[in-house]
Amino acid sequence: MCAALCSAAALAMLAYGVIYACAGGDWDEFEWASDFAPEAYVNDSYAPLFYAPTEVFYGIGFDTEYVSRFNDANVEDWSAYLGNKVSANVVTTLLLNDEDGKITALLNAAAQSKQPPAAPYSTLNLADEKVKAFITFMQLAKEIEASSTLKFDYWDYNEAKKAPTASQQVVARAEKLYVDTKDAFLKNRYWFQAMKANFYSTNRGNVISFFDKTQSALERNALYYRGLAYVAGAQYKAKNYTVSNYLYSVVFNGCPELRTMATYNFHPQEQADFQAALALTKTTDEKIALWALFGYYADEVVAIREIYKLSPKSEHLDYLVTRLVNKEEWSLNTQRFSSADEYRKYVKEKSNKDGLQLVGSIAKEGKTNRPYLWNLAAGYLNIFAGNNAEATQLFDKVEKEAPKSALAADQLRILRLINTLHSATSMTADLENRLLIDLDWLYNGKKEENGLRFYHALDWSKKYIASLYRRQGNAVYGELLDRENTFYHKAANVYAMKVFLNNSTHTPWEKMAMKLYDVTLADIYEYQGIMSAYAGRLDEAITFFQQGKTGDAELYGNPFNGKIKDCHDCDHAAVQKVKYSKLALLQKMKEMQTHVDNKEDIYNNSLLLANAYYNMTFYGNGRAFYYNRIINEYGIDIGEYYAPQLLNCATADRYYKIAFAAATTDEQRAKCVYMMAKCERNHKFKGNPETESLAWEGFVQLKTKYAHTKYYREVISECGYFSIYLN
Repeated sequence: MCAALCSAAALAMLAYGVIYACAGGDWDEFEWASDFAPEAYVNDSYAPLFYAPTEVFYGIGFDTEYVSRFNDANVEDWSAYLGNKVSANVVTTLLLNDEDGKITALLNAAAQSKQPPAAPYSTLNLADEKVKAFITFMQLAKEIEASSTLKFDYWDYNEAKKAPTASQQVVARAEKLYVDTKDAFLKNRYWFQAMKANFYSTNRGNVISFFDKTQSALERNALYYRGLAYVAGAQYKAKNYTVSNYLYSVVFNGCPELRTMATYNFHPQEQADFQAALALTKTTDEKIALWALFGYYADEVVAIREIYKLSPKSEHLDYLVTRLVNKEEWSLNTQRFSSADEYRKYVKEKSNKDGLQLVGSIAKEGKTNRPYLWNLAAGYLNIFAGNNAEATQLFDKVEKEAPKSALAADQLRILRLINTLHSATSMTADLENRLLIDLDWLYNGKKEENGLRFYHALDWSKKYIASLYRRQGNAVYGELLDRENTFYHKAANVYAMKVFLNNSTHTPWEKMAMKLYDVTLADIYEYQGIMSAYAGRLDEAITFFQQGKTGDAELYGNPFNGKIKDCHDCDHAAVQKVKYSKLALLQKMKEMQTHVDNKEDIYNNSLLLANAYYNMTFYGNGRAFYYNRIINEYGIDIGEYYAPQLLNCATADRYYKIAFAAATTDEQRAKCVYMMAKCERNHKFKGNPETESLAWEGFVQLKTKYAHTKYYREVISECGYFSIYLN
C-alpha cells in the first residue's frame, strides 16, 4: 500500500466539517464506458462509493448532506415522541426552518413565563411535559447549531472558515441536561448535543473524554455513531491519525447513513498507518470495515480476498465487487479500436486475470450474501477474457436465482447481448435473427432508466457489428450501423447506398438498421447535386436535386450580388425581391450559362454567374448552399476533403475573366479586376494572411489602370485591404 492510499481524502475535514467546494452537476462520462450497473443489486447506502473515475463520489460529486442528512429521521423521531401534541408541520418548522432560532426563543419565553404562545402557535400546550421538554431542547439545540452550521458563499473560502465557537456555558448546560434528564429519548439527544457542543467549543479535545465517560451506557444508534464521528474528528485534529482512521471505520460499518462522510475522512497515508489501525480492531466486523475502506482507496482484489476470509456474507463485499468490475470497464471500454478482432484481442490481453480468478472462485462457491451478483460479475469479466461459454452458464444461473426487478432483468439482457456479440467473428443471417429483438430493444425500445447503463452497449454494439460487416465487404450495412465521414467520398458507396435505400422491400434487420441511420435518400441526392454544382456540371446538379425532390431550402442572401465587402449579415438583412432556393439558384445559373455559351449579353451574364459561384463558397453570402447532412460543414473550419470545393473561387474567377474580356467600359473592367482580386485573396489567405503580400494582380491593375473610375473610389472607401495596399 503506497502513500497515495487515500489521495482522494487528502482534503478530508473534521467530522461534519463543511466541504468548501461545489458539488458535482455534470453528468459522469463514465456512464459512456459502463454496462454494469451496481444499482441493480447493491444497497443504496453504498451508492456514492460506486466507482466514479471523474468524481469524488459517484452521482453526487462531493458529500453536501453534512447538515441535512438526518432531517427526515429527526422529524419522524420527534413526531413519534410527541404524538398528536405537536403537529408534524410545527415539528418540521422548529427543527428545520427556524434557522435563526427566533420562533424557538419566543416559544421558550412563553413557556418560562407560563403565557400562551402567540399565533400561529397558540394551540400548543406549553404546560404539557413533553411539549415543554421539546421547546427546552430546541432552545439549546439552536444555540449549538449556530456554531456547527454556517451560511456562506461557496466561492468565498476565507469568509466561510470564520465560525463562532460554542461557549463553555453552553457546553456545561448541555452536559447538565444530559445528566439530569431521565427520559431515555431526551437523554439520548442531550448526550448528542453535549458531544456536538464540545466538538465546536474552544476545547475540542473534551469531546473525547466526554465520550469515554458516557459511551458505555449508550444504545448503538445513529446518534451514537454521529457522536463517534466527532471523536474521530477530534482525534484527527490532535494528530492521532491511527485512532481517527480506526474510529471512522467503525462509523462506516455501524451507520450506513454516514458511510460517505466516514469514507471521505478516512485517510491513512502509509502501510504502517493502516496496519496500526487494523491492530486496534476488537471484532471481526471492525476488521472487515477497515478492509472495506482499504478496497475503496487502494485495491479491491486484496480487500475482497481478506474480507471473504473473515466473512463471506459481508455486505461490504458486494459494493467492492462492483467497483472491481466498473474499474475493469473503465480500463478496457475507453479504448478506441478500428476492428472487432482488434478489440477482442486487446481486452483479452489487458483484462484483470487476478480479478477474474478471485471473483470466479467466490461465485463458484456461492457463499456470499448475493451469489447472483457474483455470478453476474464473473460472467461479465469472463466476456472480456474471451470465455463466452462460461459467461453464458453464469448468466443462466443469475436468471434463475436473482430477485425479479425491471432493472435487474434489463441489466442481464444487456450483458447477454454483449456476450453474444463478443463471441461473433462474422455476421450471418442466423445471427441477425438472434440479435434482432434485443438490438431493437436496445436501440429503440423502452428500457429501465433508473440506474441502467446502456449507452456504451448501444454505441459499442453498432461499431462492433459494423466492423464485422465491413470486413465481409458489406460497406452499406457497416455504414447504416456506424456512420463514417469518408463513406460518401467513394462513388461506388454512393451508388450502393442509393440502390439499397431505393429498394421497395427490406428485411426486419434492414429496417432496424435504417432506423438508426440519419442520412436519407434525399440527403444523398442533394449531396450529389451540390458536388456536381461545384464541379460546374449544372445540368447534372439540377437533375440530382429534382430526383431527390430536394433543393427547396432558401438561401439567406441574394447569390447574384457582388459586393465590395463580404458581409453575410448585411446581405442576409437586405431586402430581396427574389428569394432563391438551392434549386432555383442552379436553374437561374444554367439559364445564364446558356446565354454566355450563345454569346448573349456576355458581360452581365458572366458577371452574375461569377457572383453566384463566389457566393456558393465559404466566403459568400450563399454558403448555405452546401449545408447538407453528408457534407456536414456548418462552421468556420472546413475539413480537408471538402476544402477544394467550398474554399475554391476558381470557377468564379474564370467567369469574372470572361466578363472582363466582354466589358465595354472602364467602370465594368474595374469591377471585374477587383472581384478577381477577392478570388486571389481567398486563395492566398488559406495560408497565413499576416505573411501574404497585398500586391495582388487585381489590386495592381485597379491602381494602375482604373484609378480614374468611380468604382475605384468606392473600393478605397470600403476595402481596408486595398487602402493598406495603396499606403
